[in-house]
Amino acid sequence: MNPIALAMDGLLAGLLVFALVMGWRLNGRLKALRESHIGFAKAVSELDAAASKADAALKALQASSETAHDELLARIETARSLVARIEKAGEAAERAAQRAETATAAAAAASAARASETPAKSSTPRRPLSDLLAAYEGRIEETAAEAKPSPKSLPPRPAPRRRPLADEELFAEAEAGVRPGLAGLMRLSLARSK
Repeated sequence: MNPIALAMDGLLAGLLVFALVMGWRLNGRLKALRESHIGFAKAVSELDAAASKADAALKALQASSETAHDELLARIETARSLVARIEKAGEAAERAAQRAETATAAAAAASAARASETPAKSSTPRRPLSDLLAAYEGRIEETAAEAKPSPKSLPPRPAPRRRPLADEELFAEAEAGVRPGLAGLMRLSLARSK
């Protein structure tokens, strides 16, 4: 055999071994890349599912916040109407207190004026106070005895009812007469913001 042919065969065998080693390494890398691609596809599908869940949760949160906003607007309007009613009632109470003070002062002045006048002597003799009191008590006892019904004629008592809480009463009363629709609330809030 020729030494050049042997060298060429050795070089070719070395290149084939080198190509085999490189192919084996490349196969390992391709296998790792394929596995990472499968893992990446799985991660993307999980991310997509999580994004769709987050989107659904966001829509539910938005719907509940709109509902809460509407309810809050209705409660605010109810509270405003109640505040206006309370202010009117407070003003009426102040006026009534002033009228009562004026009437008390007038009554005190009138009683002072009557006390300062000298009593005129009447021709009829005055009865003692104890006799008048006894006669009055006797009349009260007589009318009480006449008006007292027998136990058989009394109607049965109704069962006691639960008294609603004060805020329930106020809000129910206000909602019955004041609560506008959602469109009215929106127009009202838009008109106030301008």
